[in-house]
Amino acid sequence: MEKIEEIYYESAYIKEFDASVLSCEARNDGKYDVILDRTAFFPEQGGQTSDFGILTTEDGVTCSIKNVSIDEDHMIRHLSDTCLEPGTKIHGKIDWEHRFSNMQQHTGEHIVHSRFGFDNVGFHLSDQEVTMDYNGVLTEADICEIEMLANRAIWENIDVVCEFPSKEALANIDYRSKKELDGDVRIVSIRGYDACACCAPHVLKTGE
Repeated sequence: MEKIEEIYYESAYIKEFDASVLSCEARNDGKYDVILDRTAFFPEQGGQTSDFGILTTEDGVTCSIKNVSIDEDHMIRHLSDTCLEPGTKIHGKIDWEHRFSNMQQHTGEHIVHSRFGFDNVGFHLSDQEVTMDYNGVLTEADICEIEMLANRAIWENIDVVCEFPSKEALANIDYRSKKELDGDVRIVSIRGYDACACCAPHVLKTGE
């Protein structure tokens, strides 16, 4: 199967899109895994929950999408409550309130990180909480300093740059990553604060 077009990499602010159904597989729980040729739905990965929303066919049939996942073959599966035949043309619409909150919280993770020599070794973003794990202990005074620096980044309203640099350019970038990466590496940079390998959608400026 050909590579799926990941519209969320074109812009994190795309809320609606048109696509065609490539396949639809029945699940044991009565739901369906729908694969589209292109999607703006960000799948669950990198410690972040997936987008959700609706797919609507040309005939007006509306399908609820409650979860989106990506497998090792890079197939993006939309968990649907309705079967959609391959070839069906759909109009997708993501839940923007949920997406934008995730964009805000995940960008926040990039500016709230340790300045005291510890590595950020874990990250989890859900609708209820955001957690970050470090391989060392931060004192209350350390946390207050980090908080002030993060607030400064917000006040300065800095550009958040998301890009896939060339291999040559990547070799000269000092960036954070929790694991060794192969192939294309997407770097999220906030000048003066952070550069990190990250696949998730982010806001355009820290002031958001």
